[in-house]
Amino acid sequence: MPNSSRKLAAIVFTDIAGFTELSAHDELKSLKLLENQRRIFQPIVSEFGGQWLKEMGDGLLLSFESSLNAVRCAVELQMAARAVEGLALRIGIHQGDIVLQGSEILGDGVNIASRIEPLAPVGGVALSEKIHQDISSHPELTTKLLGRPDLKGVAQQLNVYCLTSHGLPEGEVIENNLGQPEGEAVGVSNSRAFWVSAAGALGFIIIGMLAVNLFTPSVEDQNLEDQQSSIKGSGVGNSSSGGSIEAIGSNSIAILPFQAQGDEKNAIWADGVPDDIRRHLSRVKELKVISRRSSEVFRNDLKTAKEIAERLGARWLLVGTVQLMAEEKLSISVELTQGNEIKWSEKWDEIAFKDLLRVQEDIAREIARKMGQTVPPIQIASAYPNEYQQAPNDSANTNAPRALLAARVKMPPDIPTENFKAWVAYLEGRKQWIKRTDEGLRRAREKFTQAIGFDENFALAHCYLAYVDMIMAVYNVERPEDVMPRAKRAARRALELNPHLGEAHAAMGYIQLLYDWDFAASRESFEKAIKYNPNHAFTYCWYGQYFQVVKDDKKRLELTQMAIEREPLNPVIMAVHAKSLKINGAPDEARALVERAIENHSECSLPLKRRALWYFKDGKYAKALPLYRKIKALQPDRIWAQAGEAMCLLKLGEDEQKAQATLDLILSKADSGEELIPPGLMIWIHRNLGEPEKAYRWVKHSVERRYPLAAWLHSNDDDDEGSLPDRIRVKKILEPVGMQKYKAGLNKK
Repeated sequence: MPNSSRKLAAIVFTDIAGFTELSAHDELKSLKLLENQRRIFQPIVSEFGGQWLKEMGDGLLLSFESSLNAVRCAVELQMAARAVEGLALRIGIHQGDIVLQGSEILGDGVNIASRIEPLAPVGGVALSEKIHQDISSHPELTTKLLGRPDLKGVAQQLNVYCLTSHGLPEGEVIENNLGQPEGEAVGVSNSRAFWVSAAGALGFIIIGMLAVNLFTPSVEDQNLEDQQSSIKGSGVGNSSSGGSIEAIGSNSIAILPFQAQGDEKNAIWADGVPDDIRRHLSRVKELKVISRRSSEVFRNDLKTAKEIAERLGARWLLVGTVQLMAEEKLSISVELTQGNEIKWSEKWDEIAFKDLLRVQEDIAREIARKMGQTVPPIQIASAYPNEYQQAPNDSANTNAPRALLAARVKMPPDIPTENFKAWVAYLEGRKQWIKRTDEGLRRAREKFTQAIGFDENFALAHCYLAYVDMIMAVYNVERPEDVMPRAKRAARRALELNPHLGEAHAAMGYIQLLYDWDFAASRESFEKAIKYNPNHAFTYCWYGQYFQVVKDDKKRLELTQMAIEREPLNPVIMAVHAKSLKINGAPDEARALVERAIENHSECSLPLKRRALWYFKDGKYAKALPLYRKIKALQPDRIWAQAGEAMCLLKLGEDEQKAQATLDLILSKADSGEELIPPGLMIWIHRNLGEPEKAYRWVKHSVERRYPLAAWLHSNDDDDEGSLPDRIRVKKILEPVGMQKYKAGLNKK
């Protein structure tokens, strides 16, 4: 197989109108026309730094490193063509990847440019929205929006424009679906364009993936109080979220998954690189950084940037590409946009891994500066540690050396690891962790353990190892007594290595809340977590559970609202926030939010479980039943779904014998200790079977074995599995937890 190379370029595709007919009638004249085209055009292409890639009959395939040069060259080609009889050109221009493989030129970019070219008027130039955006700062180049056509062989729809400056002819409007008056010619800088994901396939081969380039409509800067509006369909800032936030706040940013170029081994870097950039930016308290799970929803989505921004509540967007090269080197390109404008872009070729994490930090620092903020010194000092010894007070000086921006004192580095294998194992662990399935958690533990084996001083790996173990306890995958002490050791080790790691303080706070029952220490840990990382969504989610336990429902809602602002499309957080809404007297909003979570994340069991429990409590067993069955199909090992199905059948009087047999088997396994059965589920089963004494024994069991349920039972959320009516008796059983004594101390303060 011939060697191949790939590059990002502005691609120009030309075609001579009427050439086929001319060839049929006068072959000699047609050949002469091609000679004249080659003689006249080659010097022009060379003048603008273009590459003459290929002649295809009467068509030309050209490439340029600059979009602006490509457009200017196209204008000159049309001017020159006017002097040659019969040389009536259509020109299409697009930016994208091209793959050079021997004598072949492949790639989506070529395909899209060839599909755009026929939309140009004879003697004119058609532009993709990417090119259109790139030339937006040049008012001498005016355009007209043609519409959003269906391009054969191209998966996504994109806007197509034509040049109207320099006396070029205007094309015909294809459709008018963006709210622009038909036929209106506008300066490029004033028109509204949206990039969409370049995911279309070449008709005969699919090679690589293009960078996702997304833009939101231009919005004038204004005070936050003037930006209040609802974000429909997101669960943020509308009646379904229980609060109001900025729809598109000036300091809100979403970092979308990068596009992985090359083979499958690049996939983990497509998440890993933006994840680390996000990690650094999250420490800037003035920013609202949309977390990974919500951004991930739009990995391959063909929605416009406006739609994505509205759903995420983000005004700024970062997109990019990444490719793992030979010898542990990566190539990265990034592009930061605000509204219709590229604020910053950069490309790094073949970065050695030892420099990668510093580059990611540098990217975060530059993004923060563009947004008018500064990453705290401990985060940026690591990029160039030697230069931070005598850094001037120059953060406001945009002309200062990049290494010195925002620096004050020499600080310890924040490079997580310089071991390539450790970082790869960590990224693979994160990929498994985010699934939250039993198998995913076990694989994540394996990968984080591997990462620590490669680099014992890898604080982030220790932190996420703590996450895995504590969530295994919460999800009842393993016994709390087996995993929670281990989780605490991992969190403590992470903090020994990096005392400023907010995520590790959050882990410690969660363990102290649900296992240690050290509520004062838990609150202190959560406050530190927010101090060091004010954008970690699950910190707010878990801290909200602290206030659930102390029964401060208002504060609980406030914190889960802050969580969902940073993870507006995370189904777990949506379900948690919905529960807060319901407890705070907003059942309709709660139900609507859960329904959206189910609709958008049908693979996640928690929203399904929340809705099923609510239906069951309301006596709507026929509606709860299919939800439990769906959970069973998704995760057959979740025994509470089996129990839910059986209990619904009993209530409906359907398959009662089979349902009772299922419940009897579960009860038998629980009583014998043969299988790990959630105590909350046992309480729920016995309560609904009219066996309260057995239910209270499981409350006692949860206290004796330090299940997270023992802390949660203090909230008495009546739609939970573990709730019981006799609160006096429950309080008595829960005394060893120490919550009542702790709350009494709080009341005295």
